[in-house]
Amino acid sequence: MVALEGKSLMRKASFILATALGLLGPVGCFAQSSGDWLPQSGVKSPYSPLAVPTMLKPLPMSLTELLNKGFKVISTTDYSGQGVLLTIEGRKQTVLCVLTAPNPQTDQNVPTSRCWALN
Repeated sequence: MVALEGKSLMRKASFILATALGLLGPVGCFAQSSGDWLPQSGVKSPYSPLAVPTMLKPLPMSLTELLNKGFKVISTTDYSGQGVLLTIEGRKQTVLCVLTAPNPQTDQNVPTSRCWALN
C-alpha cells in the first residue's frame, strides 16, 4: 500500500515537473534582448514600427534623489558595459537612468547617474 502511494506521488511530481518545463521552455526564447525578436524600424514588414520622435528630457536630479522622492525601479538591464540602465516610475512620470559604478581604471571614483524623463 505504501509502495503504491510512493509511486503515485512520483508520477504526480514527474508530471508537474514536465508540465512546468514545457511551459517555461517557450519563455526562454523571449528572455533575449529586444533586438533579437522585435522588428526593426524601416524593415519591410507589417509588424515594423515607425521611428517616432520621443521626448527624452534630461533631469537635473540623481537617481538617489528620485528614489528618495518615492520613485520605484521597474526594470534594469546592462548598458553596454558602461553601467546599468534603470527604468523608474513615480509621480505619474517614467524616467530612464544610467547608473555608472566607480572605475579604478579611470578618474571616476564615485558612483554617478544620468536621468531622462520620458513624459
